[in-house]
Amino acid sequence: MAGKHFLSAALLAAAVAALPAAAAETETGSEQVVVINGSRSPEMQPYRYMLSGLDAFDSQHALAPDAQQLRFRLHAKKKAPAGSFDNLVVRLSGSETDIPVPLAEDHSFTLPRSAEAERDNADVVLNQKKSYYGWMPDVRSAGVPADMRRLGDIRLECRVLVAIAKNYIPFLVRATINTLMLTTDWCSFKDFDMSMRSDRAIASATLVDGTHRLELKVGEDGKNYSVPLNDKAYSNDALIEFTFE
Repeated sequence: MAGKHFLSAALLAAAVAALPAAAAETETGSEQVVVINGSRSPEMQPYRYMLSGLDAFDSQHALAPDAQQLRFRLHAKKKAPAGSFDNLVVRLSGSETDIPVPLAEDHSFTLPRSAEAERDNADVVLNQKKSYYGWMPDVRSAGVPADMRRLGDIRLECRVLVAIAKNYIPFLVRATINTLMLTTDWCSFKDFDMSMRSDRAIASATLVDGTHRLELKVGEDGKNYSVPLNDKAYSNDALIEFTFE
């Protein structure tokens, strides 16, 4: 049984990592898309794949009922030049589609639902090098302090991320993972810890739910922490408290 759980966890990690140049620099990178001199890069994030994430947000909204919208947040990687966000532009681009996507001050954006862009097989594109940025779904429930995270929000972010990643995974691999986990909801796998990124260096992170407290593993660089998504002792309303360096 332990071997089966290990194999399932390994397959799940590999599957999420299949999201091209994915979201988090640690466990999932981030496919970044680029427009150079008016031409469309062949390596883009398809809009129809991102719609899978919007669908997951809607269908699993009960995990974070006070989160009004799904956002996608960009972060600059180490190789990005200083001030790389100053002139960053995000668009939906297709043969007959050109829709600007406003970028907020926290470098996040929402994707509109556009039948035109879907028919046109449009892509989400950036105007800078794809290697400069990573991205992650960003779910924030109303009332949660800015320096804390709610567990249900992160659980929903996982559903969004995996829904997008599944578009890149061959059918037989998806079927194998479903069989080993006995579920199509990979984020519900009991041994799945999700690596999360912090904007500020943290010394410690603690998951708190009433009298229950759990110290979370923090990466050596202090910018990543690991969240046990399916610890039954912690409800969706559990909060993660940080001690910042």
